[in-house]
Amino acid sequence: MLDLGIMSCCNRYTVLCVDDEEEFLEYLTSILKQYFLKVYSVGSVKEAYTIIEDNPIDIIITDLYMPKTNGIEFIKKIRSERSSISAIFLTACFEKDFLHAAVPLGLDAYLIKPVSLEELFETLRRTVELIEKRSSKTYTIKGGTSFDLCDEVLYETASRKIIDMTQQELALLCLLIKNQHTILSKSVIESYLWEFESIADSSVKTLINKVRNKIGSDAIVTHSTTGYSIVLEESTP
Repeated sequence: MLDLGIMSCCNRYTVLCVDDEEEFLEYLTSILKQYFLKVYSVGSVKEAYTIIEDNPIDIIITDLYMPKTNGIEFIKKIRSERSSISAIFLTACFEKDFLHAAVPLGLDAYLIKPVSLEELFETLRRTVELIEKRSSKTYTIKGGTSFDLCDEVLYETASRKIIDMTQQELALLCLLIKNQHTILSKSVIESYLWEFESIADSSVKTLINKVRNKIGSDAIVTHSTTGYSIVLEESTP
């Protein structure tokens, strides 16, 4: 069984299991419920989408082959909308073509059925460790958004839904977060984002307002004539 240290980490996270084999799904769910904060189990991708839309999910464990769709197409769609969700594939046998298709998705792990408890627990341990490492580089911004500094992805904190940003908007957000305890002057921002380019005097203000529209008007503070700073939520242990 999982040791106490791993259990204490797991109980902060939510898992979604997707498999059309009802008996295996019940078995997997019954085990995971002992360790994780919440476990959802569904027999189809259609049901999975509904769960993900309404609930924050940290880890998806999905079968590779299911009626009407496959696990790769499913995870590809999820990753395009919620890149922070970890993905573990279940497959009946090792397939080279599957691995080639899964690599671009940032696959966290794959397990070959039948899955032993040892394999399952070790895979979950590694997955939880990756989530923990990633969370140390994820910042919660005042107003309901979070920013993954590793992948440079902004998303809604509650739903994990990705918020589209331009490269320049991302660059500004990265700069503000990396200098979260500093007031950045207009000239510093101009130098970092545009370097030797000739720009309008209002360029920084315009870009700041575009980012505010996506992360919340109170998330970036204007300090009179000195510059700008970002407001992050205090982290909880």
